[in-house]
Amino acid sequence: MYCAEHISFSYRKKEVLRDVSFTAKEGDFIGIVGKNGCGKSTLLSVLAGVRRPAGGTISFEGAPMFSKKSIPADIIGYVPQLNPLLPELSVRDNLKLWLRNSAVSPESLYLQMGLTDYLRVPVAKLSEGLKKRVSIASVLQNSPKILILDEPSAALDMPCKEVIHEQLQSFAKNGGIVLFTTHEEAEFSLCNTLYILKDGMLHPAPDTQDMHLLIQQF
Repeated sequence: MYCAEHISFSYRKKEVLRDVSFTAKEGDFIGIVGKNGCGKSTLLSVLAGVRRPAGGTISFEGAPMFSKKSIPADIIGYVPQLNPLLPELSVRDNLKLWLRNSAVSPESLYLQMGLTDYLRVPVAKLSEGLKKRVSIASVLQNSPKILILDEPSAALDMPCKEVIHEQLQSFAKNGGIVLFTTHEEAEFSLCNTLYILKDGMLHPAPDTQDMHLLIQQF
């Protein structure tokens, strides 16, 4: 169980998050939507341990997640909106850079992500879709329990989105927890839980297929 309780965060005296609480269990696929600038990226960075909350607690399996300086890669895999890759290095070298267990052989993952033919190619020469696949593979190879992604398929073509969606669905089906932000209506169906971030708080999205009604809640 992954649990966030009463999370708050301020930036330059502006309260961005206030009293954010939710729980997620194995296999949950959770989407977070909301207006641009409402704090979705900030929330994910806090949930991933990149930023420390001003208040509240985050725990996994009953243990506080901020009791140590860093979060182990086998617990959380975080993919921010901007890719964290080093452009001058090859795909393989970037993946090696993020691999935390030298005993792991993630070649089958690279094949599933469609990266095998690009392993020697410098990241600078890749399309944005391939860069996103490499970013996601770089955290999946560490077999995390929780995957946190900021708009993982934004501005990507349909084949690339399909590859990413298949990997995320497989991750959740195998007991992983997926938390992601999205503006893609087609991705709402991937989620078993959908939240709206508004006024710094998470609200359960209405159970509706009416997009106009959903947008009115933003």
